[in-house]
Amino acid sequence: MAMSLRPTVFPEQISKLEEDKSAVNVEDSESDIPDATLCVEGESFYVNRQCLAQQSPYFRALFFGSGVESSKRKVEIKGVGRQHFRVLMEHTRRSRLVLDRENVLGILETADFLQLERARLLCCKFLERELHLSNCLGMMTYAWQRGCTPLYTAAKQVVLTHFPAIIAEEDFLSLPKETVAHILASDDLAIIKDDLALEAILRWVSFDPKREEHFLELIELVRHESLSLTFITELLTKMKSSDPRANLIRKLNEHYPVSWSIGRSLRRIRARETFFVLGGPHDQEQQALYQFHPLSGRWQSCAPLRRKNLTQYSVAAVGDNVIVTGGYFRDVLWFSVDWVSVYECGNQRWVNAPALQKSRHSHCSIGVDSVLYVLGGSMDEGLVADVERLVLGSEDGWEGVSPMVRAVERAATAALGLCIYVACGLDENGEVYSGIQRYVVKEDQWDVVSCSPFPRYDLVATELNGALYLFGGQTLRFDVETDEWTVLEEESLERKFFCGCTTVSGQIFLVSERRVNKAFPNMVLMDPYINTCIEIDDAIPCPVPLRGCVTLRMIM
Repeated sequence: MAMSLRPTVFPEQISKLEEDKSAVNVEDSESDIPDATLCVEGESFYVNRQCLAQQSPYFRALFFGSGVESSKRKVEIKGVGRQHFRVLMEHTRRSRLVLDRENVLGILETADFLQLERARLLCCKFLERELHLSNCLGMMTYAWQRGCTPLYTAAKQVVLTHFPAIIAEEDFLSLPKETVAHILASDDLAIIKDDLALEAILRWVSFDPKREEHFLELIELVRHESLSLTFITELLTKMKSSDPRANLIRKLNEHYPVSWSIGRSLRRIRARETFFVLGGPHDQEQQALYQFHPLSGRWQSCAPLRRKNLTQYSVAAVGDNVIVTGGYFRDVLWFSVDWVSVYECGNQRWVNAPALQKSRHSHCSIGVDSVLYVLGGSMDEGLVADVERLVLGSEDGWEGVSPMVRAVERAATAALGLCIYVACGLDENGEVYSGIQRYVVKEDQWDVVSCSPFPRYDLVATELNGALYLFGGQTLRFDVETDEWTVLEEESLERKFFCGCTTVSGQIFLVSERRVNKAFPNMVLMDPYINTCIEIDDAIPCPVPLRGCVTLRMIM
């Protein structure tokens, strides 16, 4: 099913935040009074020098530097087009930038020339939202040329996570050798076997006879221990002597790669992402744990968590561990607990970890590097804003860090880099809180970076290529750097709530749709890079409670 993106502005929710973060707020102020004229392709633009100088090193040097232009009140600017310049001048005055697919590249290049960093960032984020399987290779090359590092990183991730489809694209054949090598060398290349890596090299090299000199260099990047015998047999059986690839295979046979010999004693690895779900009826003797392998579509049963009558806990991943914290437990009466249970994937067993400082339920938890954070939620006495952290492997136990700006329960959380985001939830008055709270790990500080245009509780959240995605009733993308909200118009997700979501290898998986108070054992795959949102399973091994789904990055 196709999926469309519709950028939406919500001034009533975020106008205050925009005012605080705008580089220059010039409306209805003295800085709005023109005191210079800029001429571009015969058109005159009346501007305020101080306003432009505050936003751009280019204009600061032009108006207040040591050049001859600093003494003039009328300056001609060459090398830019007037249409794009007009849009950017409006942006410097109103802090709004109107972008579309037709003008974004021209405006980006003009903003780059004029050193208008805010406009440049907005253009790059627009292009990130436009990333697709059909354009990611070209976008990666373009971003590298323009020095747009976040855009390059996002485009590269699409290439790595969609590699089987990428090598069938015509753009792949036009890539320079260095880019092909860079992709193949990545440990994040999402392939089950290196059959695809070898196939990609053969296809790229045979496209142009001049590339044969690069064949042996590229073949060194193939993990030969990950090649399948059936693929090699089929390749040799079906290949005709006239096939350009036949000569390459003969060359490979005559010049055995050095790295393949080393590989016999030192097995090279690729990182794999997988996810776990913990769930099942809470009144059973144990909670079921299953691992899902996205590349093969296979479910694997793991050791269950032996807890009965435990609900409203939170599940997080740290390293190769699945960690369950807190919850609501019933003996005779219901009460909050401080329990912490760790599933060690390597040892395939559950162990107990140090108890939380405060018992809580309906809270958030998330791992950042080797540290587990537990945030907010409810104690038996009411909501708490307290945050605790535990360094796995340390003997120090839990320690408190700065509390949240607002105490919430039943919120959603995700990590982007070294920042933790807590989205919406219920506040101490039982009302829906609209804020997006951010915790900066290195500074141990909280702030509120935005407000959701559709605030709700019991949302689920995940991160994909540097953006925050929220699901529940509406599907939203939030670009933190630019404070832009985008509505994802997907009919199959409208007015639907899920118990868990997670990102695995560049795709978002939503598990256990909630209808009224019942969770169903289904799973939806959403991939914005191929315009796909479909239910891929209507019978996952167990229904999943809220916050019961996590992704692990494993070395395999």
